[in-house]
Amino acid sequence: MASGAAVLVLSLSVVLAGIADVVGDAATTTDAVSVLVRTLAAGGSAFGESGGTLSLGLLGVGVGCWLLGVGLLLQGRTER
Repeated sequence: MASGAAVLVLSLSVVLAGIADVVGDAATTTDAVSVLVRTLAAGGSAFGESGGTLSLGLLGVGVGCWLLGVGLLLQGRTER
């Protein structure tokens, strides 16, 4: 459970860095949201594209949530 929480916290910082990387060149908030939506809609691979950091961060959030869920499930089974 602790590893899931650690991965989740670290991944959230990577997601924030990825968002800052993607929308860093936008002049207005509307442009930034538009660029972010297009990047997320395109999916982007984790290697080489501008959304790579964001994709890896989102993958990490998913893995962290999964680990946290498994940890909570196992803890609940042992406390019965």
